[in-house]
Amino acid sequence: MIRAVLIDLGDTLVHLARPWDDVFRDNLESLYAYLRGEGLNSAFDEFAKIFIRSFESASTVSHFYKIEIPLQDIVSKTLRKSKFRQPDLAFVDSAVTEFYKPEIDAWELYPDTVETLGALHDSGFDLGLISNSKSDWAVRAILDKHGLRRFFKVIVTSAALRKRKPRPDPFAKALRGLGVKPSEAVFVGDSLQADILGARTFGIRSIHVLRKPIEHPLLVVPEATVNSLSEALEQITRWNNASSGISSVG
Repeated sequence: MIRAVLIDLGDTLVHLARPWDDVFRDNLESLYAYLRGEGLNSAFDEFAKIFIRSFESASTVSHFYKIEIPLQDIVSKTLRKSKFRQPDLAFVDSAVTEFYKPEIDAWELYPDTVETLGALHDSGFDLGLISNSKSDWAVRAILDKHGLRRFFKVIVTSAALRKRKPRPDPFAKALRGLGVKPSEAVFVGDSLQADILGARTFGIRSIHVLRKPIEHPLLVVPEATVNSLSEALEQITRWNNASSGISSVG
């Protein structure tokens, strides 16, 4: 019997309303404007080159080793290379907030997100969110922007854990927080590599939400594939009815 539903955030519950390259540029300009006001002397192009090099290096490490390098680390490294004064943690946190402001504004809900989360919650499922992100704060800010945090008993981010899906650590932490076994949970997400592979490796049933067309062969096969979040709820209900011996046919 499924008691808990674990859900991904980006491209599962929310999506970017603008192209990522445009959003990233706005993020960088927002960060630069803040730092200029705090005494940074570097020209934008020089600063951007240093930041992007650090960001891409961190992303490469994250991709291959499935560890997370939080944006705080990237900002601190960029400031050192830009010969900025030694910042304290509070200053770096403020800089990270400024970086993410444009991106948070760009994340929009899918039409079925709020209704489906509400239906899952009202049906008695415990909900947990697991998100790969360079910022724990940004994930929670996106949830707060759309009023979604109230649905989740547990929120696990790779930035806080420094481990990314598909590693087992985020899944284990979420299950511990909800007090359920892998066999009592299902994971709903859009990424075959991070979400579906990670869940299946940990013994959690998986539902792939096909938000975008798949352009490569399926190397990881989920237990179910749906086209919307509302269809995921229907699939979970069918599984629970089957385990209870309840027919879905009237």
